Amino acid sequence: MRTVLPNQQMIEAIVTMLLHFRWHWVAFLNDNGEYSTDGADLFLKKINDTEICLAYSNEVNANTNLSEMFKQIDFQKINVVIIFAMERTATMVIQAALNLKVNKKVLAEMKKSHFTLLNESITFDENGEPKFGFYSIVSWSNKEIEEVGFVQIHPAVDYYINSTKIQWFTNGQVPTSLCSQDCPVGHAKQLDAVHKCCFECIICLNGTYINTSVDPYTCVNCSTTEWSTTASTSCRPRSVEFVSFEDAPAIVTLFGTVGFVGLSLLTSVLFGLNYNTPVVRSAGGPMCFLILGCLCLCSVSVFFYFGKPQEASCILRLLPFVLFYTVCLACFVVRSFQIVSIFKIGAKYPSIQRWWMKYHGQWLVIAVAFILQVLLMLISYASEPPKLYNETVLYPEQIVLACDINMAAVSGSLILCATLCLLCFVFSYMGKELPKNYNEAKAITFCLLLLALTWVIFATIFILYRGKHLQTLNALAILSSLYSFLLWYFLPKCCIILLQPEKNTQQYFQGLIQSYTKTISQ
Repeated sequence: MRTVLPNQQMIEAIVTMLLHFRWHWVAFLNDNGEYSTDGADLFLKKINDTEICLAYSNEVNANTNLSEMFKQIDFQKINVVIIFAMERTATMVIQAALNLKVNKKVLAEMKKSHFTLLNESITFDENGEPKFGFYSIVSWSNKEIEEVGFVQIHPAVDYYINSTKIQWFTNGQVPTSLCSQDCPVGHAKQLDAVHKCCFECIICLNGTYINTSVDPYTCVNCSTTEWSTTASTSCRPRSVEFVSFEDAPAIVTLFGTVGFVGLSLLTSVLFGLNYNTPVVRSAGGPMCFLILGCLCLCSVSVFFYFGKPQEASCILRLLPFVLFYTVCLACFVVRSFQIVSIFKIGAKYPSIQRWWMKYHGQWLVIAVAFILQVLLMLISYASEPPKLYNETVLYPEQIVLACDINMAAVSGSLILCATLCLLCFVFSYMGKELPKNYNEAKAITFCLLLLALTWVIFATIFILYRGKHLQTLNALAILSSLYSFLLWYFLPKCCIILLQPEKNTQQYFQGLIQSYTKTISQ
């Protein structure tokens, strides 16, 4: 009783040789005998888990049109043909190949031999099975047959091929037999036929990679913390980006913020020392200190735009600025209204001015604006608070740490600020004809124009750029909003106090008012 099928060793030897030369696109010819058909079945099973594909198979007999058969083999670009048949059938096929001058085939065979190796006689039994599982590999070329190696199955699979003895028809190079050439590195196979050996090569795009040892057919997405270029075989860790306090942009911005606070304090001291002078009184008197204090509190937001974002820093980036800037805008609304009221509304509608003075209308407006903004911020933060956000789409090689602020949630607060700005413009336009040296409304208008320009520029950048320095630009926009009032509203008054004291007298201001009154009366 055999312990090994008659053909199993031969088929294993053939598959071993095919894998050795990387011949993956082959034809298999057999006759209708039990020996050959059994070998064909075994061959199909053996190559099932390999890269070998059976491109063509045929059962050859005396009636087979061998010319048509070789045409089909050549059409499919098969360069390796396995003839697994009895001697008569094999001879017929090889003779037909010679007559047809087929030069793209590798006509090699495993020959059962009776010979002596290492002083040991190798023989075959009556069924044609080697007693020691040994096959010699012979090469047939130019009507000459030469032994070029051997395959030993028992006790373990082993083989040897001396390729230098083989006279290849391809200029000495080992011929190939592939349906599709191997894909370049970083490409996935996309099957385009029934055979696994026939495929197109698809390049793996940015953010994907392929591991051919695991799955040669799929480009795998990198994780959110990794990235890759096109045609990658692995992913690389992304760099984590945020503006630290040690970065040059952060140092410059923070230095500007500290400078702003210092100038605001100096302005407050100067106004305090000259509190009873006309310039300070006309600028708003006690309201000036409220504005300067709120501007300083607004600057606190700038510090939370640097360093690694945290949930608390995301909240404090917006809260102090919006809350206290609302107070500043309300103060300027009141101030611009008071200026127009003194010169225009007071004369035409004295009852309005009396009501305003009696009920301290300026402080009432400021308090209402502040309370309303507090309520709006509480509602927005309760419904959709700012949260941490990692930008991973626009910059494949980076993870930009940022804060995500829901603009719809804070729209109420922004609308309130925009409304206060609009009221400032309206009252400022009403006072465009006021005396030149007394026109606070024009200074307020110029500050508001700078404010609008700053945020239009930032909004444009926000649409086009989402890198880590967007945080710096946001901080600079806040700082620019603060400096616009300090430099263009308070600084001119400081210059008058320090450099033009003659304009900081009661007589000078009375003269301006009297001159304007005579002009409008005429």
